[in-house]
Amino acid sequence: MSVETMRPAEAEQQVVVQFAGDKLEQAAGGLLRDYREGLWMRRFAVNQTPCNRSWIIHPEHDRPVIDLSSDLPRLDWNAVSHLVTNTDSWVYRASESEVAVLQFAASLMGASVSLQSIMNALDRSIRFYRDDNDEYGMELLQRALREAVAF
Repeated sequence: MSVETMRPAEAEQQVVVQFAGDKLEQAAGGLLRDYREGLWMRRFAVNQTPCNRSWIIHPEHDRPVIDLSSDLPRLDWNAVSHLVTNTDSWVYRASESEVAVLQFAASLMGASVSLQSIMNALDRSIRFYRDDNDEYGMELLQRALREAVAF
């Protein structure tokens, strides 16, 4: 049984995002690409509204998390960090385990999130909802962590 509080967008689409050669970004991006067949990538591609980051002086410089207007779409990790550290953001309408995976990816890129709350959310999902997707999600987190520290 999957607990998903955020319905999929009507026009969800697959999007290919470019990641830099940095192993942390590769690991974090790979996690979001592989978790539930790119769930967060699809959601970010559909939601093309700017993130309304207060520190951006000129609103025209505020971009969506994935700006599809570019020939080489990239994930704006600062925007992801803003979304996961602001509990009023739209990402918190997703299930607890989905948010946990996003937080973990953002943490690899420097966002300040609680690893304990991420692990607890995934543990509850696996134990109480018997969600195979989240069991696989836990494996993806472990893989991303291994990739991030690989030499």
